[in-house]
Amino acid sequence: MIGTATPAWLVTMWYPPDEIVGRSPLVPVLAWLLLLGLVNAWMLWQVLRVPAPMALPMRSAATWLRLLLYANVVWSLIPSFLPDLVETVIGVVLRLSLLVLFTVVFTRSGLPFRLALLLFGLVEPVALLASGLVSDARPQLFLGPAAKATVMAVGAAALVVMALLLLAQWRDGRWSRVTLLIGWGTFVSPFLVELVDSLTSGSVIESIAEAMDVLHIVWMARTAHELNHEPRRRAPLRVPAAVAPVAAVLLLMVVGPEGAPRLTYAWRNGDLMDCWVRQPPRVADVPARQRDRAYLCAVRKPDREVSDQELLSRGRGACVRFAAGEPVKARPALLALICPDVIGRKYPDLLLSSAQIEQQQAEEEKLRREQSAREAREEDALCRDPWPALRTRFQATASYYDWDSQPYGIYDAEADTGEDTEAMWSAGSSSPLVTHGRLALIFTPAQDWATCVTAKALRSAPPPLRRSGWDKVVEADILSESGRLVMQTLSASKVRFPNLARSGPGRYRLRLYTRPGVDLILVYPAGKAS
Repeated sequence: MIGTATPAWLVTMWYPPDEIVGRSPLVPVLAWLLLLGLVNAWMLWQVLRVPAPMALPMRSAATWLRLLLYANVVWSLIPSFLPDLVETVIGVVLRLSLLVLFTVVFTRSGLPFRLALLLFGLVEPVALLASGLVSDARPQLFLGPAAKATVMAVGAAALVVMALLLLAQWRDGRWSRVTLLIGWGTFVSPFLVELVDSLTSGSVIESIAEAMDVLHIVWMARTAHELNHEPRRRAPLRVPAAVAPVAAVLLLMVVGPEGAPRLTYAWRNGDLMDCWVRQPPRVADVPARQRDRAYLCAVRKPDREVSDQELLSRGRGACVRFAAGEPVKARPALLALICPDVIGRKYPDLLLSSAQIEQQQAEEEKLRREQSAREAREEDALCRDPWPALRTRFQATASYYDWDSQPYGIYDAEADTGEDTEAMWSAGSSSPLVTHGRLALIFTPAQDWATCVTAKALRSAPPPLRRSGWDKVVEADILSESGRLVMQTLSASKVRFPNLARSGPGRYRLRLYTRPGVDLILVYPAGKAS
């Protein structure tokens, strides 16, 4: 951090800088931070200075308005780490409360004026609350005309509300000329910020210009300070002759000249909202009228100044070469956006929509599952009971493939076996049967064929051990607090094993007979072990 603008930025802006600040020249950044620091110091002095002595007792509505104005100032100054929706709700409540109290406190403003102030003032809070509550599961590629018109309407309504508030303050007469001038500066600041953005796109000056909303904070603080002044009658409002031409010039500056008509809607116009998608979309998901724009958004490179027409010309030239069978560097998925018919002849899958691809993948997955189930049923049919003389109604046999050298398990159906699993893996036992608490794991030898697993639940101890015909015979205890010991699903045929805890809750004994390709598991109460 030493030798960079980060410390000065933190002191001045009160939040960490982004990457572009670190790549910018140090001296210009420090100069602008010094200027902004002076502005912030002036703002804090205006906010923290003591209000003027009370000229007359304030009504309760004016007292509440002053408290809410101070609350808005604090909310604007202190960084918040609350969730976005909570911040939106708090901001909407503060704005609506201020709006209602302003209409009550203002004098010399008629009922139609107050109603207009309320109606225009409701637009922005309602739009903010709606955007915070509604979340699209699948965002659109581009903002449609209706969405852009809504954004413009909300911005225009906010400017109208600010103009009505300043006009009502002027009519009321209790606020000083300095406060009104700062308020009009707040009204003009969006136009100036837009102008600076258009002149310094992608630079640090843009970030600093966006922070110039200190005028609004100062206006709220001074409005609260001067609420205790006595309303005075004002002379009739005369609009200066220079207001109209100045407003027209500001609008023209915001709109900007059509100096580069060929740069229609790519990165050069600064409208990043239209090009936020990183991966090229599928051609079937994009309306035909927006496919050129989608192609430009996918191939644009901010570090190269290439016009839209040149990029489109290169892409269409690649389409011609592709149709002629010549090699091209561009990806077919990108070229499909501007010449789908040409690309579709060789890559028909690129013309499918995302929904069609998902449906196709789902059908393929279903076929794979059905094929696996058929193969598992065939394997299960080949398995035989290795001890048919020891019969019980509570037994089952299924095949098990140890593809990933993973064991299969028996566990208490209602227990959390996470700690048991960690303890067993930490022990590092080499036994084919490992138990701990309410979990048992059976390890089969690595092989290229299925293991036939048979589990039998007994009420009493089984016959004595017989080792003939088996490689290993291992015993261990397992605990069942719920009275339900279950075998995990072993094969794709989903053979269901019965409850292996025949005597309800308690401790059980597991006896594993194992040889290549065959596992036999006997489960019986531990107290009845022979």
